[in-house]
Amino acid sequence: MYTKGNNISIRSYLAEKGIYPEKDRGYYGMYHSPFREDHNASMKVDFNQNVWIDYGTGKGGGILKLIEKLEIFQKMKQNAN
Repeated sequence: MYTKGNNISIRSYLAEKGIYPEKDRGYYGMYHSPFREDHNASMKVDFNQNVWIDYGTGKGGGILKLIEKLEIFQKMKQNAN
């Protein structure tokens, strides 16, 4: 199913959150996972396909899944403090 949310660039969304790629290869970037302590940049964002995968957990998807996962993670982090 198509939704307008899928038009949001993952790269731009992460930049708005202050999250930038450790390595930028032009058509993809390698990020430190925002969901866990990540010493190696193990989250890949394909800028052309607008999808992501966190190789440390095997989870990934499109922008809507990323937003959902980030919001849940931030709430859990706030509740822990």
